[in-house]
Amino acid sequence: MVNTGVTIPDELLDDFDDVVWHLEVQGELPRDVSRSAVIQDLMQEFVDEHRELLDDEGKQTPANTVLAD
Repeated sequence: MVNTGVTIPDELLDDFDDVVWHLEVQGELPRDVSRSAVIQDLMQEFVDEHRELLDDEGKQTPANTVLAD
């Protein structure tokens, strides 16, 4: 597992935390869920939705370009 850092605008992070809190209260997320776990899940969903852009090894597939006159 890699520990990484990202820069996020304060307002976006506040809104994110508020949404997570509301989902915890509604029972849609565990009460003790970490911000990191939620972000990991969202990243996985994003990758899964765009899986067709990756080859079998999870690496970017180069585009084939044909030039014609």
